[in-house]
Amino acid sequence: MKSCGKIKPYTIPLPTRLVDAIKDHSKKSVLDVGCGYGRACFFLHEKGFKVFGVDVDRAQVSLAQEEKKSRRVEELAFLLNDAANLCFPDSCFDAVTMLGVLTLSSKSQRSQLVSEVDRVLKAHGHVFIEEFGRTWENPVYAQRYRKDVKDSGELGTVTVKDEAGRILHLGHHFTRREIINLLKGFRIIDFEEDMFTSYYHKNWVRGYIILAQKRVG
Repeated sequence: MKSCGKIKPYTIPLPTRLVDAIKDHSKKSVLDVGCGYGRACFFLHEKGFKVFGVDVDRAQVSLAQEEKKSRRVEELAFLLNDAANLCFPDSCFDAVTMLGVLTLSSKSQRSQLVSEVDRVLKAHGHVFIEEFGRTWENPVYAQRYRKDVKDSGELGTVTVKDEAGRILHLGHHFTRREIINLLKGFRIIDFEEDMFTSYYHKNWVRGYIILAQKRVG
């Protein structure tokens, strides 16, 4: 996705449920995959976590680094890194967050992203995911699912276009089963539904909030 180097008005919730779920979190390390300008990273740092943020968008990482400098925070690290090939060794994080990341990934990439999360997590580590759910109840999205499938090739994937009609990126809205299948290597601890608002068109959409734990053995 192209970036204009500006802060995007995300409305997907901050990872408060992760903070509530992990005890003694001041000793825990967290990787935020697709960190953007660092919104969730700064939140988790303030809650006592040791946080690393990675994103493929150079402009957003630069914004995060500028904000880190302005806040005079030394413990945070922001890196330019592709989520499909994380630059960290195996088993080095207590938790990984992915907030609205899988929606922007192609169908062929999603399993690789989840595999990389599994690789960098410690034994019994947690993954916290927030994603957009398939929302046939919203007529705006119901129409877009039917219309955009000819461009996306996948039901439930909508297109985001510029004023000239050129596709900027695709956004997939998952069924519950799709998410569960992606997380088959994890034990799902909590799976909640909420309502999110898309930051491009301000349309309401079903949201999934998932906490899962890495299986061992």
